[in-house]
Amino acid sequence: MHTPLPTPCASFPLGDHRDPRATPDRFASPLTRILLAGDGLTTTLLEALAGERPRLHRVAQSHAPAAAGGPAVPPLLHVAPGTDVLVRRTALLRADGAPLSANHVVAHLGPHLPAAITACLTGDSVPLGPALNAAGAGHRRTLLDVGRRTWDARPACYKTYLVWHGDAPLALINELFHPDLVPAD
Repeated sequence: MHTPLPTPCASFPLGDHRDPRATPDRFASPLTRILLAGDGLTTTLLEALAGERPRLHRVAQSHAPAAAGGPAVPPLLHVAPGTDVLVRRTALLRADGAPLSANHVVAHLGPHLPAAITACLTGDSVPLGPALNAAGAGHRRTLLDVGRRTWDARPACYKTYLVWHGDAPLALINELFHPDLVPAD
């Protein structure tokens, strides 16, 4: 039996659980520090840690006004509070279904985005980072927060970052890592 996915936060978890002392260098494990501080593909690092290619599992997907995601969402995505945004919850799983990470994504979709990028954000088969790379999207990430929350009553670490498409913010992503794979001490 696998541990269940954590209960999602009601709003986007930016700063909701922030420990001001929790910077990547405060974690004991060098692997955890690399994963949290890295601005590259998290999926690639999880694949290396797990020893297998993670599969994507979509938990939920809906649309909501940006302000429903919390006060940080509209200014970070450069949208008005009433702007419709994609709210997506996914998990990366091992082949046997064991969870590696739980992900909360809030993205501004609209006519400004190429169809291939929209397909990456809403697709069900490929994790977001590799999908964006395969679509030829030039994207960068800005790390916003790292810290600890709980996963099944156990401490787990997370990172929150903003993904850019060119000079425009594309998506806010919060990744909570399963404590069996990524030590949170």
